[in-house]
Amino acid sequence: MKKLLLVSIVAALVSPLAALADSGVVTNAGSNAKANANLDFKITVPRLLSLQIGAANSVDLLDFQVPAAGIGNGTAVSATGGDQTNGAVTVRVLANGASSVQLNSKTTGAMNNGSGSTIGWDQITVAEAALPAQTSGYTNGAITHPAFNTNAASGGDGTATTLTATNGLVRQEGKWTYGYKNQNVAAAGTYGGVNTQNGRVVYTATMP
Repeated sequence: MKKLLLVSIVAALVSPLAALADSGVVTNAGSNAKANANLDFKITVPRLLSLQIGAANSVDLLDFQVPAAGIGNGTAVSATGGDQTNGAVTVRVLANGASSVQLNSKTTGAMNNGSGSTIGWDQITVAEAALPAQTSGYTNGAITHPAFNTNAASGGDGTATTLTATNGLVRQEGKWTYGYKNQNVAAAGTYGGVNTQNGRVVYTATMP
């Protein structure tokens, strides 16, 4: 009867442990007895792709005002606007799912003034440089701007820039400063604008 009672007590003590993922039980444990149990860990990190051009939460407008006395004289015109001011914008790319990222620009044709006159994207320059201050964890430097498609009628994708991953990550940032060459005498008017008259460029980061 006593043996049966002892077996019942041991079974009652062990049964809760059997519900665990892994457990170890030592009975009649002597000196330096050990019971081992295993626990497995798993962390799943999703693929992430992020692209910032200009301000993080709005679309920047780069505004070129050509002086009346200098129309088409070849003296470059700087812009106002841009989150870095004076026609300059932040460029920031974060990706964790491929060995490289393709960064490209897309135009929809030459900018027009709504009256039949146009200014081509070949008149817009882009200077590449590092940001004034580095963001922690990012490589701060000059990122090659993907050349604009200068097809006047329809535009299209430009010439892509490749950003190469380091240890599986692309974390690069820089600054692009835009200018207007002002090489030609253009008809009066406002060319482009806020998502109108072919004035918007769409930038795309692609992670295979």
